[in-house]
Amino acid sequence: MKSIWIILAVWSPLFLSSCGGGESQVEALKREVIGVHDEVMPLMGELKTYQRSLTEKAAELKEQGIDAAEVSAFEEAAKACADAYDGMFVWMRQFDPKVEDMEESEAIRYLEDQEKKVAVVNLDIKKALEQAEILLEK
Repeated sequence: MKSIWIILAVWSPLFLSSCGGGESQVEALKREVIGVHDEVMPLMGELKTYQRSLTEKAAELKEQGIDAAEVSAFEEAAKACADAYDGMFVWMRQFDPKVEDMEESEAIRYLEDQEKKVAVVNLDIKKALEQAEILLEK
């Protein structure tokens, strides 16, 4: 008799949690997409700061008559920062957070596509920041 109570005590919470109390696939995907956005959104100001610094450094090097390849590296890094910054806002403008109005299968497809797009934005931002940091530390 005691073993039945132990079995019920162990399995009841597992059974009850699997009966609709959890997060839907749509909610989970939306949370993941927004999470990727939220991870890099705070870095947007840093991108603009680096972009300005890189542009100023490129102009300074041009004035000093430094090798064109080095100037070009700073200009390309500044452009990467600008492109990453713009990429975030392009993605945000096209993102529709109202997936609740969609059929579940449509919402899943949409959010999976958005997850790929925001992952590219995330990677572009991180790469641009890394490139800027490397160049500006020299």
